[in-house]
Amino acid sequence: MRAKAVALSALLLALLAAAAGPAGATPPTTTETVVNSTFHLPAGAACSFPLTIHNSGLRRVTTFFDGAGNVTRTTILLPHFTQSYTNETTGKMLSTPLAGPAIIEPNGDGTVTTRVPGNDGRLVVPGQGFIYGDLGLIVYTALASSPFTPLDVLMLTGHYEAPSRYLEELCASLT
Repeated sequence: MRAKAVALSALLLALLAAAAGPAGATPPTTTETVVNSTFHLPAGAACSFPLTIHNSGLRRVTTFFDGAGNVTRTTILLPHFTQSYTNETTGKMLSTPLAGPAIIEPNGDGTVTTRVPGNDGRLVVPGQGFIYGDLGLIVYTALASSPFTPLDVLMLTGHYEAPSRYLEELCASLT
């Protein structure tokens, strides 16, 4: 009976140790940054008029590591985040909530796979309604140095439009 209890205790300790994860594994790191930034673009750089872009909200970046300390995944969340666009000539403004998450995983060859499930930009004009949106799931490969510039789109579901339309619709709506 005592041998059974010792064996059961040893098994329980082994299960607890396995559940705790490897000793020395690097825990994930999380960084939160309050964003409040404004960019001014001259006429012709984006629209035919001078454009102000204002970003505000919280940016939360969590990085995950394997047992050797290598990055295995980075997630970016933008809770309570808004990107606003203002026609500097007329004062007309549009804004879009951004949320993410963006999930970036290295492929080991200098590229990453980026997944963005959710709202990646939505334009709604008061009195007109929805005019543009990237809403759903996009999965693509990109260079590790530029994880938000797709090289090859692997999956696209939901409501996604040609990226060139975003700027066209934005500028037309602010005139």
